[in-house]
Amino acid sequence: MAARHASRRPNSGDSRPGSDFWDRIERGHNTTKMGGSTSSRDVAAQIAAQARAAVDPPTLQCIGPQSINQGLKAVCIARTYLQQSDESGESSHPDLVIYPEFIKISDGGEEELSGVNLRLSKRARRTTTDVKDGRTLKVGNSTDAKSLAGAIANCTREGSRVDLTAIGAGSVNQAIKAIAIARQYVEEEAIDLCCRPEFMEVEVESGEGTSTTSALRLLLLVEQT
Repeated sequence: MAARHASRRPNSGDSRPGSDFWDRIERGHNTTKMGGSTSSRDVAAQIAAQARAAVDPPTLQCIGPQSINQGLKAVCIARTYLQQSDESGESSHPDLVIYPEFIKISDGGEEELSGVNLRLSKRARRTTTDVKDGRTLKVGNSTDAKSLAGAIANCTREGSRVDLTAIGAGSVNQAIKAIAIARQYVEEEAIDLCCRPEFMEVEVESGEGTSTTSALRLLLLVEQT
């Protein structure tokens, strides 16, 4: 069950998961750096705590497929924590969406590293994420991000709902890059895109038959700017 977090600044000495964000935000720092081995559950506790409080949720700074994958998993878990809070009878808590965007990060020298920011934002909770009238696009390690971004942009212009299904860090990386590129494609049309990630189980075929594995599903949401 999700840990409880205060909706206002806790008393000094509070040591509950995620309760240390107040001082960090007061210092003007609301970015969490993700690594390939970062605990997604620890970051999820922080995200959920900030989502319940009167502050913005953090931006997750990611470099490489493994860190992006850990970031997406953290948001999925945080969404579960927030939903569990609602089901336990507490006051309604918001849901979360992600706006992926490319960034350049200095390595301390003359070189710059390419990365992705997962900018989180609070949204009202939806009762369903049914996409039966939309398109489901499967993303693999070798999926071309620009081609996928073009497909996403075209569906957006046509008014079709889209969700992406990805298995593994490489596939999740390509999916997030595609959404970031698609946001650039539709920017001049006064359209923006964000996504809601969630865990799901999918069946995969192999030489030994059919088996079930965990995947990430990214439901794309269209906004007018």
